[in-house]
Amino acid sequence: MGYFVTERLEEIKILNKMLINKRAKKTLQEIGEEVLADSLHCMQLALCALDRGEIEAEEDLVQTVRAMTTWRAQRIMNFLMLMKEETYDPHGWEKAEDYRELARIILEDIENKMVKHFPWYRSAE
Repeated sequence: MGYFVTERLEEIKILNKMLINKRAKKTLQEIGEEVLADSLHCMQLALCALDRGEIEAEEDLVQTVRAMTTWRAQRIMNFLMLMKEETYDPHGWEKAEDYRELARIILEDIENKMVKHFPWYRSAE
């Protein structure tokens, strides 16, 4: 493994210590999914729900989440608008009753971030 791959994995490992990612990891294990070390567990959970057809989202959102699984930790933090010591905390995630609801909350938050980063994202609708 190259230096940058190893560094990226270590950074992702740190981000996966956030509470939402710990819950996503536990949930992935409970539903029989392999937990991947190279992406945020919350992103993996959202994609799992989409891939299983349990929830739906527009293709541009799905593509963004898929792309995020390859990003460096700092790029993810920037996109999620988190400062260095902040934790990812989308509104309502702690009260999600099942993995579908948790996945929906994560996807809604990412879509809201897309609107903030790309103001024209939904302007034609």
